[in-house]
Amino acid sequence: MIAAYGGACTCCGEARQRFLTLEHVNHDGAEHRKAKGHAALLLDLKALGWPKDRFTILCMNCNWAERNGEPCPHKTEAEALKKFVVVD
Repeated sequence: MIAAYGGACTCCGEARQRFLTLEHVNHDGAEHRKAKGHAALLLDLKALGWPKDRFTILCMNCNWAERNGEPCPHKTEAEALKKFVVVD
């Protein structure tokens, strides 16, 4: 699953597997897990060819930031840095 979704966090690039998790882009993971169960969910995604439109990989830090309704600090920090970039 991790390899099918790019092998690293799509926010910060973390690639150590033990830190990675599946992210439901539409934030409907609880409903999806309830309907399918954890193991069946992965089998379902595999059967569907690992759809990229609704799923991605995030590290747990990025996932928890998003899960709690906050933008991931990597995104907010990147936006803040753009304000200070000098273009010649």
